Amino acid sequence: MTPPSTTQATDAAAAPRLTVSLRETRVLAERNLLLLGVPKGAVPAVRDLVVEAEALGLGGLAFLDAARDLPGWRPPALDEASSPVVVEAHGVPAPYVAPALLDLGMALLRERGGARIEVRDVAVPHLLLALPYAAQPYGGAVTVTLGTGAPRIEVAERHGPPACPHIERTVHEGLEVEASLWWRLYHRSTGALTEDTPLSRRHAGATLDPDAADPDTDLDYLAVTL
Repeated sequence: MTPPSTTQATDAAAAPRLTVSLRETRVLAERNLLLLGVPKGAVPAVRDLVVEAEALGLGGLAFLDAARDLPGWRPPALDEASSPVVVEAHGVPAPYVAPALLDLGMALLRERGGARIEVRDVAVPHLLLALPYAAQPYGGAVTVTLGTGAPRIEVAERHGPPACPHIERTVHEGLEVEASLWWRLYHRSTGALTEDTPLSRRHAGATLDPDAADPDTDLDYLAVTL
């Protein structure tokens, strides 16, 4: 997956579009990441990076759509003795490794006053460009350099208040996304939901109607609460 070209961006702008909320985008991303095999404990951080990338116009949702054809989840490896510090991503996409890069960068900032990190063998590296904004709430000023070689990340202390206008805009105005892309991801994401059964409904909240025909109604719960 490569960054969208000018032609692709023009075609996407001409396609039917939807305005979706930040919450809807987070839920959609989270469910798709679960289906992609991202460990449950890592999903929230990866989800936030994907949503950040989408709000920045970097193609976070397009990444989710193509991710089934990319290498799956694998923890990165760290060589802290090298200079700059080297993180081996094993070919996995940038959103999967970005939370670890953020944690590492902030830890080195606190310990050493700054950090320089080289990220080797990472797929869709342009999505690392969301890291400068993801680091702001933690007091970090991150610079990402992309070129012919491995991406490089520099972390320094942030001065001044955080500035994330893209997230503020998304909160108030929502995100405009290509309709076909959204619905493709939406229908795919339903695979992460539990099947609708009397048991699953009861676990989602007890049946409160004592006259309900559901044979699995939790009568003990009703006897206590009614």
